[in-house]
Amino acid sequence: MKRKSLTQIVGVVLLIFGFVGHAQTVSISGTVSDDQGPLPGVNIVEKGTTNGITTDFDGNFTISASSNEATLVFSYIGYATQEIPIKGQSVLNITLEADAQALNEVVIVGYGTSNKRELTGSVSTIKKDAIVNVVAGNPTASIQGKLAGVQIELPGGQPGGSANVFIRGVNSLSNAAPLYIVDGLFVDNMDYVNPNDVQDISVLKDAAAAAIYGARAANGVILIKTNHGIKNERVKVTFKSRIGFDTPSKKLDFISGQQYTDYLNQRFENDGEATRVTHNGVNTDWQDENLSSGVVEDIGFGISGGGENSSFYASGNYFNQDGILAGSGFKRINLRVNSRSQFGKFTLTESLGIAEGKLQENNWFGWDGVSVPTLALRNPNNDGGFEAPSQAIHGPGGINQYGLATLEDNLITTRTVFGSVKLDYDITESLKASINYGIDYRNRKFFQFTPTYFMSTVDAVFNVNDKNDLTEVRSDEINIVLEPTLSYNQTFDKHKVGAVLGYTYFKENQNFSGIYGQGTAANSIKNVGALPSTDQNILLGQNNEAGLESYFGRLNYSYDGKYLFSATMRRDASSRFDPENQVGYFPSFSAGWNVSDEDFWSIEAINYFKIRASYGELGSYPDTYYPTSAVFAENVSNVSFGGAINPGLAQTALADTELIWETTKTFDIGVDMGLFDNKLYITADYFSKNIEDVLVAINGPSTSGVSSPTIRNAGSLVNKGLEFDVTYRKPEEGNFNYTIGANISFNLEGKADEIPNPVLGPAIDEDLRVVNRTLTNQPIGAYYGYKVEEKVNPATGDFVRIDVNGDGQITAEDQTVIGNPTPDFIYGLNFTANYKDWDFGLNFSGVQGNEIYNVGRYYNILWQDGGKLSEVLNSWTPSNTDTNIPRASISDAAGNKAPSSFFVEDGSYFRLRNLDVGYTFKNDVFGLDWVQDIRLSMNVQNVFVITGYSGYDPDVSSTNGGRANRNTGVPGFRDTVNPLLSRGLDARVYPNARTFMFGVQATF
Repeated sequence: MKRKSLTQIVGVVLLIFGFVGHAQTVSISGTVSDDQGPLPGVNIVEKGTTNGITTDFDGNFTISASSNEATLVFSYIGYATQEIPIKGQSVLNITLEADAQALNEVVIVGYGTSNKRELTGSVSTIKKDAIVNVVAGNPTASIQGKLAGVQIELPGGQPGGSANVFIRGVNSLSNAAPLYIVDGLFVDNMDYVNPNDVQDISVLKDAAAAAIYGARAANGVILIKTNHGIKNERVKVTFKSRIGFDTPSKKLDFISGQQYTDYLNQRFENDGEATRVTHNGVNTDWQDENLSSGVVEDIGFGISGGGENSSFYASGNYFNQDGILAGSGFKRINLRVNSRSQFGKFTLTESLGIAEGKLQENNWFGWDGVSVPTLALRNPNNDGGFEAPSQAIHGPGGINQYGLATLEDNLITTRTVFGSVKLDYDITESLKASINYGIDYRNRKFFQFTPTYFMSTVDAVFNVNDKNDLTEVRSDEINIVLEPTLSYNQTFDKHKVGAVLGYTYFKENQNFSGIYGQGTAANSIKNVGALPSTDQNILLGQNNEAGLESYFGRLNYSYDGKYLFSATMRRDASSRFDPENQVGYFPSFSAGWNVSDEDFWSIEAINYFKIRASYGELGSYPDTYYPTSAVFAENVSNVSFGGAINPGLAQTALADTELIWETTKTFDIGVDMGLFDNKLYITADYFSKNIEDVLVAINGPSTSGVSSPTIRNAGSLVNKGLEFDVTYRKPEEGNFNYTIGANISFNLEGKADEIPNPVLGPAIDEDLRVVNRTLTNQPIGAYYGYKVEEKVNPATGDFVRIDVNGDGQITAEDQTVIGNPTPDFIYGLNFTANYKDWDFGLNFSGVQGNEIYNVGRYYNILWQDGGKLSEVLNSWTPSNTDTNIPRASISDAAGNKAPSSFFVEDGSYFRLRNLDVGYTFKNDVFGLDWVQDIRLSMNVQNVFVITGYSGYDPDVSSTNGGRANRNTGVPGFRDTVNPLLSRGLDARVYPNARTFMFGVQATF
C-alpha cells in the first residue's frame, strides 16, 4: 500500500514538472500588493490585446508582452486600475490603491484565488485589521459576530479555552468542526496561531467553494493566510505591547451563612426530620474567593521586508492571561518565520510557525454547585489546610471546591511546529506547476498531582485523600501532507478559463503513553519515577495511524465576465474505512450571472448585481481512527485457571464493516449587489443541506454480550438557512471615514431527520440524569424532560407537571422536548472609523432564540448539598405558597430534581464584544526620523451584554469536564465530551470576564 502510494506521488510530480515552456518575446515578472500585503487574482492584460493573466495566491505574476513598448493594465475589484508602460523593464512591483467607488473584496479559495465578480460559491472573508484588536488566548474569538453563517460558542472567559465553531449549522453527530488550513497545511484548529501573523481568513461555506476539499469539507473550510512580506519594501520593524486586566463581569447572589443555616433547618422540617443545626458563626463568600481580577499581557514584534526577488516576515509573541478564576491561567509563546523567493521561473514559499502553550485549569469550580458558606476559609488542623462539610454542622454533605482546586496541581503543556514549503514553476505564462509539503507536529504533556489531604469523613471519595495521586501522559501527533498541483489560467478574447488538477497524500499519526499512580514518598515529590511499583498503577497508551489519498480537479469558465461556470470533483480514499468502502466521490457544480453587465440593465442605484447558484456533495468521516474494528477490553473477562486468576479479553463493542462516508448534499442560491456607486454592498444566500448516512450509535440487545452500542450509518440530518451580509463604506473623502458592516443568519430548519434510537448526551449529576436527547424530527441535542407550570402546587410545594399526552395521569410518557439549544438566528454589527489620526472600532454580536439548560441553577436550588442562590429564600413553605421555587427537601420524594422546563432559560443575548480606540503619531515622531509611527490604544472587551439569562454568561460552549466525563480515563486525562450532544448545558462554565487593555504599537 505504501509503495503504491509513493509510486503514484512520484508519477504525478514527474508529470507536472515534465512540461516544457515555450520561448518568450519579452518577459515581465513581479508582485502586485496593497498596503496590507500581496493581492491574489489581480487581472493583468497587455493593453490593446487579449493577452492576460492573473496573479497567483501570493500576488506573483509572469507575463510575456509583444514588445518593450507595450503597456500593462492592472485591474482588481475594489482598487483603482493602473496602466504601467514596460519601457524595457523586466521586473514590475505594483502597489494598487483602494478605490472606494469599486467593490472591495479579496477572496481566497481552495488551491487558488478568485475575485468577487467571478466567484460562484459562498465565501466570507475577514482581514487582519478586524482580527488583531481582539485580545484573546484563542484567536477564534476574534471572528465571533463578524461572518455570516459562522456561529462561535466560546467557553466563557476561560483562558486558552477552545471554542465550538459551526458553519451553517450542525452537519454531523460525531464531529462538526470545520477543516482548518494554514498556508496550505491541514491543522486541527487555529488555537495556536498568533493573530498578528494572520493576513486574512476565508471561510468556504457551500459545496461550490468547499468541494475541492471533499471528504473533510462537510462542516465548512477555514483558510488562513499568514504574512510573507512584500517585495521591494524596506525592512520594517513593528513592536506591539498591550497590558491590562480581566475582571469578573457578573457575580451571582448566594445566601449567607445564617441564611443557609435557616434554609437547612427548613429542609429538615419539610422532610419531617427532627435534626436541626446551629449557625457556627462562619460566613465565607466562596464566590469572592474564587473570582478575582487577573493580569493580561500581549507583547510581540514583527519584522518584514523584501528585495527585488524575495520577501520575508518574522515575528514573536508572548501572551499571558492569569484568569479570573483561582487555579487557572494560560501562557502562549509564538515564533514565525515566513519567506518567498523567486529564481527565474521558480518561486519558493516557506511558512514555519512554532508555539508553546501552558494551560492550567480549575477542575472544581461549579462541581455539584458551590461550597456552603458555613465552611471556614482555612482549617490548619486538617491535612492540606481546608475543611469540607460535616453533617452535624454543615448539612448532609458536599465538598470544598475552592480547597480542591487550590490543592490540585495541573498543567497541560502543548508544543506545536507547523510548517510548509511550496515550490512553484511557471511552465508558461498560463500554466503553473506546484508542489506543497507540510508537517503539523504537536506534542502534549498532561500533568496532574493531588497531594494527601483530609477535609471531612462525609463524601470521602472527594474529601479524603490518603495517598497522593499523580498522572503524567505524553502524546505526539504528526500530520504530513504532500500536494502536487497543476494550474492553468488564460484569457481568449471574451473567454476566460481556469483549471486546477491535484493530488493529496495526507497521513495522520497519533500516539500517547502515560501512567496514573498513587503514593509517592512525600507531597513534595511529583515525579512518576517516585511512584511505588504496584499492580494498582494504571498504564495508558495508544498508537493510531490513518491515511487519506485524494485526486481533485476544478474547472472555471467565464464568458465576457457575465456568464460564470465552475465544476469540481474530488476522489478521496481513507484508511479509516474497510478496503471495499474506502473511496468516496464529491462533485459540485455552480454558475453565476453578472446581470448588471447586460446592456438592458438600467437600474442606476444598483451598480452591480449577480445571481449565483450551486449544488454539490461534501464528505465527513469518523472522528475515530478505527471505526470498523471491534473493541476488546482487558481484565473484564478474567478467569480462574490452575489455581490463579488469569487475565482475559472480552469484546465490548461490535463493529459494522460496511461503514461509509457521511455525505452532505447542499444547495445554495445567492445574490451579490453593489449600490450607490458601490458604497453599499449586500450579499444574501439561501442554503439547504441534507446529510445522509449519519453515524449513529445503535443500542444492541442485552443478549449480544457487548456493553457498548454499535456505530452505523443509520441517521440523517437537515439544515436550511438564510444569510445576509451588508457593508457600507463611506468614500475616503475628508477627515472622517467609516465602514459599517452587519450580518445575520437565520436557522430556518435544523433537526435530526431520522434517528433509529435516541442519542443521549452526558449525565449531569451522580444520579446519572441526562438532559440532552436527539430524536427523529427534533433539534440536535434538544432538552428532554417534564413541562411544569410556572407556580408550584400551593398545597404540596412540588412542581405541577403537565399531562402532555392527555391520558389523565402523569407518567414517564409525559416527558417531551422542553428546549432547543440551536438559535433562531445569530447576528453581528461592526463599525470602524478614522478621524484624522484617531481610529475607532466597535464589534457587536448577538444570538436570538436559543435556550440554555441551567445546570448551575439545578445544583444551587434543588441539589441536596452545597451553597444556594438567594432564590431559595422564596422556596415554598406553609406560609409562602404563591411561588415558583419548590419546597426545600433533602429526600426529594416528589422528584422535583428530574429534568424539567424549570431549568430551561432563554439564552438570547446582545453583546458589545469589543471597543477599541487609538491615536497614531505619524511622520518624524518626536523628532526621530527612524520612527515611522506610534499608536496608543485603549481596548475594552465584553463591554456589556443584554440578556435575560440568570447564569454567569449566556455564551455556553460545552460541558467538558466535571460529571460529564467523570467515569472515563483517569484524573488529569479524561475523555473529551462531544459538544454536539451536550450543547446549551451550563454546567461548570467558566465565568466571562470584562477585559481592559492599554497598548502601544511602534513601527520603525
